Amino acid sequence: MRESAMPQAGMALPIVLVLLAMAAMLGTAGLRSSLTAERLAGNLKASVQAGMAAEVAASRGWAALNGSGDITVESSQEMSESMTWHEFLDPSHFQGEPARLADCAAPRRCAYRYVEEASRRHFVVAMGAVMEGGGRVLASSEPVRVAVVFSRLAELFSRYVLLAGGEVATGEGRASASRIHGNAAQDEGERVRIPYTDTSPPEGAVSLAVGSDEDGLPYCRFEESGDLGGRVYHCEGRLEIGAAARFHNAAFVARDDAHLSGEIGRASAVDVAVLSGGDIRLEAPGIVRGWLMSAGDAELAPGTALEGAIIAHGDIQASGALAHLVGDPVLPHAPREKRLLSWE
Repeated sequence: MRESAMPQAGMALPIVLVLLAMAAMLGTAGLRSSLTAERLAGNLKASVQAGMAAEVAASRGWAALNGSGDITVESSQEMSESMTWHEFLDPSHFQGEPARLADCAAPRRCAYRYVEEASRRHFVVAMGAVMEGGGRVLASSEPVRVAVVFSRLAELFSRYVLLAGGEVATGEGRASASRIHGNAAQDEGERVRIPYTDTSPPEGAVSLAVGSDEDGLPYCRFEESGDLGGRVYHCEGRLEIGAAARFHNAAFVARDDAHLSGEIGRASAVDVAVLSGGDIRLEAPGIVRGWLMSAGDAELAPGTALEGAIIAHGDIQASGALAHLVGDPVLPHAPREKRLLSWE
């Protein structure tokens, strides 16, 4: 019995060593599994953060969009969907146009672009990324595409400072190039279609008090000041905006001529629209900031400054100072100037 116990006692050490090795292997595998799970969780978190950054950039791009004039770069859905973060930032892929960075907090970064496709559809395209300190991309999002549509009127106001169905004359003489366009000077194929000027009372419009002038013709006089709360005013006759008027955030529709003498609009952006069924004359000591549309002729008198745009079915005589400014005024009888169609 004593002789058979000796070999069994000699096997204890190898068995313990094997068990220790197996325990070490299991511990190492568990540690690796934990590290892998941690990395996967980190990657998932970075991917979610990148996607959220793209949504932020798309929202910023949407809010900052003034008109179709901002969307100049032609692209394709296939190209933008296959891009990496660095390719999306690279101006060489977008006709030299730099990407617009949004205010995402580190380590997130986000950017957006305004893109017009060959089909003439307009988009805000945005991407987000999570970056390491050294500039390495931990994760990037798929491109977020926001489709945008503009009303025809808003598109024209965003593109031209002066657009006439007839001739355009400025203080420097007649002009019909670039953002100043007169159909009378163009060939048939280059003429711009100007939408009909609808001066019927829009739904919910405030009707202005109507008086009679010395000739017995109806007219309305408007001399209010301040923020008019986005209201639309309608005049069943000639509209006179007096020199005492100092207002913004409103729209006016006049059946007949419109004569503007007051200071209109805010310094930061255009938020006033005036539609006239007759002629429009601007003769103000201050600055007129607005989008003005006339079914007849339009005149910007000497000494008057316009920051905005004029569209007239007739001729335009602009002897005052001109600056093309876009904004987001209410356009009666038109669809919303810009609206979200879909997030793709």
